[in-house]
Amino acid sequence: MVEHAPVHRGEHGEEEPAVAHKDHRRDYFRIFWVLTVLTLVEVGITYLKMPKSVMATLLVGLAVTKAAFVGLYYMHLKYEKRSLLWLAAVPFPLAGLYAAFLMLDANGVLRAVTAPWK
Repeated sequence: MVEHAPVHRGEHGEEEPAVAHKDHRRDYFRIFWVLTVLTLVEVGITYLKMPKSVMATLLVGLAVTKAAFVGLYYMHLKYEKRSLLWLAAVPFPLAGLYAAFLMLDANGVLRAVTAPWK
């Protein structure tokens, strides 16, 4: 019996050879181990004696790094067009600003600032 390559039918029914996809399992396992190490670093940071603001900054930075790895590799954004990558990356600074203002507000820093129109 003869083995044939998989064939994909085009829009009008013509036969087109199937496109070979790259096997990304090695990348997935590499990123899995990177995420595991980053998680262990996060857990280790929580046991260190340091100011809470420094600890929070480090933990948020590591969380953003992990989110970037997940987005780039597991959500396949690394292999997309640049425009789609920008569409996913633009909200990151906005989320960072939002988090920074929430932390400042939680510490009471923003409550001490009076608005110029009051």
